[in-house]
Amino acid sequence: MGVGTLIIFIAVILVAAVAAAVLISVAGSLQQRTLVTGGQAEEGVSTGAEAVSVMATDAATGHNIETFEMLLRLQAGSESMNLNNTVVIVDTSTTSQNLDFQGGVAGAYSTLQYGITYVKSGPDQENGYLSRGDVIKVLFNSTNAVDENQKVRIKVVPRVGQATIIEFTTPDVMTDQRIALW
Repeated sequence: MGVGTLIIFIAVILVAAVAAAVLISVAGSLQQRTLVTGGQAEEGVSTGAEAVSVMATDAATGHNIETFEMLLRLQAGSESMNLNNTVVIVDTSTTSQNLDFQGGVAGAYSTLQYGITYVKSGPDQENGYLSRGDVIKVLFNSTNAVDENQKVRIKVVPRVGQATIIEFTTPDVMTDQRIALW
């Protein structure tokens, strides 16, 4: 009886060792997945832009506006935003347009694109990104002129993170060359 018991005892120890190795492997895999998922969730919640102001030009001719300038910076604690993966959506009561980043900095941009200039460059500044410490001016044209007393909604939607929503109504009378909207 002593040898049979010893063989069973050794078999139980081997089975327990294999089970422990499987549990340790699964726990490590789950921990890695948890860290990746947690990082993605944190990036999704904390990444986003903050609007500083919205201006428009060309109101002196025709009492409507077509050219917009929006100052943006990162929200506190946000990761850098790749502007190539960021869409600006401009909605009015009569139109809606999705604008993609035209690439590069400033220059000519079509009605379906937006351009940027760096007003202030942060320590991690990289062209085509909104990084910590950066303040950028987003420049775009509306496909149709925006008239007086019209509601406008601008959304800055990054690939990952929170959308920034800016809503305003244009002034009742627009006669100046440059108008502060938000």
